[in-house]
Amino acid sequence: MRPRVTAIVVAQNAAEALARTLPALEAQTRAPERRIFVSLESRDATEEVLRAASPDVLVTLPERTSFGEAVRAAVAQLAEIDEGDAARIEEFGTEGETPNDWIWLLAADNAPDPDALEELLDTTERNPSLEVTGPKVVRTDDPAVIVEYGESVTHTGVSVRLHQDSLDQGQFEHLSDVLGVGAGGMLVRRNTWDRLDGFDRGLDAVDDGLDFSVRTWLSGGRVLLSPRARVESLAEDASGTARYGQRTRGLQRYRIRRTAQLHRQLVWAGRVEFFFNWLMLLPAALVRTLLHLLRKNPGRILPDLRAALTVFFLQTGVPSSRRQFHRTTQQPFNTVDRLLISPTEWRKMRANRRDEYLAASQHGRDRFNFITGGGGWVLIIALIAAVALFFPLIGAGSLAGGALLPLSGSIGELWGTTGYGLRDTGGGIGVADPFNLVLAVFGSLTFWNPSFIIVLLWLLALPVAAVGGWFLAARFTRSPWIRAFFGLVWMAAPPLHVALAEGRVTGVLVHLALPWLFFTCIAGARSWAAAAVCSLLALVVAASSPSLIPALTVTWLLSVFIAGRGWVRLALTPVPTVVMFLPLLITQLNRGRPFSMFADPGMPVVAEPARGWHAATLFAEQSAHGWAQLLQSLGITWDPWIVLALLQVPLALLALIGVFTRSWRVALVGLGTAALGYMTAGLAGGFAFATTGGVAVPLWIGPAQSFGFLGLLVAACAGAVAIRGFRVPVTAVALLAVVALIVPVAPSQLTGTSPVAASDGRTLPALVDAQGRAAEQLGTLVITPVSSDTLRVELIRGAGQKLNQFSTLETTNLIPTPADEQLANIAVGFLSAGASNPTAQLHELGIGFVLVENAPSGGGAIEQRLVTAMSTNEALSSAGQTAEYGTLFQVVNAAETPTDPDLAGALETTNWQHQLGRSMLIVQLAVLLFVILLALPTGGLESRVRASRALGRRHWEDLDRGREKFTEFGAVSQETVHVYADQPTGDHIDPEGDIRG
Repeated sequence: MRPRVTAIVVAQNAAEALARTLPALEAQTRAPERRIFVSLESRDATEEVLRAASPDVLVTLPERTSFGEAVRAAVAQLAEIDEGDAARIEEFGTEGETPNDWIWLLAADNAPDPDALEELLDTTERNPSLEVTGPKVVRTDDPAVIVEYGESVTHTGVSVRLHQDSLDQGQFEHLSDVLGVGAGGMLVRRNTWDRLDGFDRGLDAVDDGLDFSVRTWLSGGRVLLSPRARVESLAEDASGTARYGQRTRGLQRYRIRRTAQLHRQLVWAGRVEFFFNWLMLLPAALVRTLLHLLRKNPGRILPDLRAALTVFFLQTGVPSSRRQFHRTTQQPFNTVDRLLISPTEWRKMRANRRDEYLAASQHGRDRFNFITGGGGWVLIIALIAAVALFFPLIGAGSLAGGALLPLSGSIGELWGTTGYGLRDTGGGIGVADPFNLVLAVFGSLTFWNPSFIIVLLWLLALPVAAVGGWFLAARFTRSPWIRAFFGLVWMAAPPLHVALAEGRVTGVLVHLALPWLFFTCIAGARSWAAAAVCSLLALVVAASSPSLIPALTVTWLLSVFIAGRGWVRLALTPVPTVVMFLPLLITQLNRGRPFSMFADPGMPVVAEPARGWHAATLFAEQSAHGWAQLLQSLGITWDPWIVLALLQVPLALLALIGVFTRSWRVALVGLGTAALGYMTAGLAGGFAFATTGGVAVPLWIGPAQSFGFLGLLVAACAGAVAIRGFRVPVTAVALLAVVALIVPVAPSQLTGTSPVAASDGRTLPALVDAQGRAAEQLGTLVITPVSSDTLRVELIRGAGQKLNQFSTLETTNLIPTPADEQLANIAVGFLSAGASNPTAQLHELGIGFVLVENAPSGGGAIEQRLVTAMSTNEALSSAGQTAEYGTLFQVVNAAETPTDPDLAGALETTNWQHQLGRSMLIVQLAVLLFVILLALPTGGLESRVRASRALGRRHWEDLDRGREKFTEFGAVSQETVHVYADQPTGDHIDPEGDIRG
């Protein structure tokens, strides 16, 4: 019986592709008897091109029509034609027989070889039981590469293309029976199509051909491959329609594939299995959410949830699809088990793919090889410098002095100062500074002694800075010398040494975090893990120095602008910082002082900041940190600020050179960052949001100077790459100039000029410390004579004030509270010998000790008067005098807790007991946990291949482009690796097994 073939071509927005497909259809050695073209509503001339080809029937359908619905409409038109042409039917079959009728499904990009239809029909003639056959689908741009040749599923229901992205060398010619074939190029019996009612309406984009093939097998038919029939394709997962085509984004593709998989599992399942699978849809989606985080695929979370919800609420038409499936099924599903991919075969396929990934992931890894790239020498130099400069601190258990105090002695106390809770000793309740969370995290690393982390920070600051600078330079250049230069200069930066000398832990953290912040920001556009780490580092920098938030915001906007298609990853990096700062901002807004959010966290220390252009000389205070004395000792009468500026000239010249070379992009970004940082430093010194003892505390500009200096160093790196032959001597001069800047301040530990020193962890006399550890609410009234007519009064609870207990809500409160006024009245009352007996007030506030600190110069007289008066006060008894702390008095019959119930209740309020505190902590910790899971290096080969693919491309930050020859990503394997690198969609093997092109 002569076969009759009707070619059905479905096209949408495919005028260009049809220019190949339609001539290829006309050139068939065995021409189809009829041609039905289906034009879906398009934005180009698709319909005109189809009409010009003079089809037997042209069907026009709406834009959102799926491929299966388009074919169904074409077959309906075919039925109308057959009804009016009975004589034509007799030509292809005798009376009473079913005509040997076939339909050939083609998408607009399926250009068949001239003998494709002839080979497909030859397969049908040699296999009378055949009902569906499919060709070998190859790439349009490289016909030697197979796009799809047979489909199957694993025992878990994952659809798999049996052969894809492999060179066609005839190695698959022996294959015959297969579970399924793709819709594009499929040849199917007309009566089979009618019996099965076409493609499943719930599979409107992918897996439609696979599902139809499975139903063919279960209805008693047979599905074979036609190895010598070849059809070209643009390598799309499905036929190009508005539902799924070249314009479909990667995450949208994933959602569609996942929806199809869940739909198939429910349709193919038995009754009991269906109910169980349906119930597990949502719980499984939640588990997959965690897996996506660990696998560095957070973008798949929402598509996965949406797919699960879509199928759970039966929006894909599962009930009707199940009725259609079971109506035509004549055999149990286990009859096709031999055509499924066995677990052993699946493990072998994944192992082969992992081998390919291992080869691909090696690309670019040598760029950051720290040891062979010269980083080892930089680290050795930094370690030697750290030991030499901070030798007096080796062996210390905690540090104190300057702006530095020990941390709380236990993890519970450390984390108790985060979130929402007690913010001052007077019972004030409010939100904590985000910096408290940073201290809690760092302190937990040395949980046996939280203060020890500060010691480690001081001892390792120079090596960590050098390594951070080295890795940031590795982003820009492969030159070992320039990387070493960058790392050593960043280690010798004056802002770091000034912060170390003055105990500015916030300045140290910002300086150490900034190189890694920029490092991960550059990679964040190409990696979710890098973007997550970048967001955590941004939180550390912003929490340590809120005055940098405007500069960080500008940098973030610029990075999003230049990130290209990866802008979404970087767009989400501020989320942790926003979540942590939002409660503080709302609180300050309610107090009418929103800009107080930018106040420096930690212990407030008054210092006169450098102003104007002096801020660009990298020394934060007007004293220039010993430079005036150094020049005077050398007999040099120059202005210290001029000398500091001259020593930065070599770096500035290198930065300017970079602007006029091919490295101008990096140089301009660096200079822009430098300008942003120095402007922030110059302006921030003019603001004072906090006070201490009634004295305004200007913002500390050291972190902004570090920010600006990093930008200048990046620009200088660009210039150093450009000068090549003069690179070593010029950068050596610049390095020596920077080292000269820190001559007065770097050895401050050795010369004894730094206030930072080893501490026993106590901030109050031993007696108070011991009793305060036993009774945390026990108060100590500290009175400090500031001048002949000024006293500073402070109430400290427990074992003494710790660094993590400071709050900007308290330091920025410019209006005295009733508790402050009460304490001031008590202190002034002590000056009247015998006239005041404040026992009741002291008990009410829970004060057990009164400490009169040693007065600075100018306050000695009032100190003596105060001590004399208190010695005769009936409410107090002398507890001794120390040279370190001053004169201590103990309250007679002191109460360990305040007798005022309201105050005692407020002091007992922890950050977890308060409803708002619990809610805030839960939200903040949930966000942090999400980001940390995303940042953990658990993505495996999948993540590394994506990073390698990104490294294989040239980016604006690559200063060596055009100068050296590097191994391209595709050079690893002609048959495997380069295929994944060249994919325009960036799709890859799913870690759960969904192998896609």
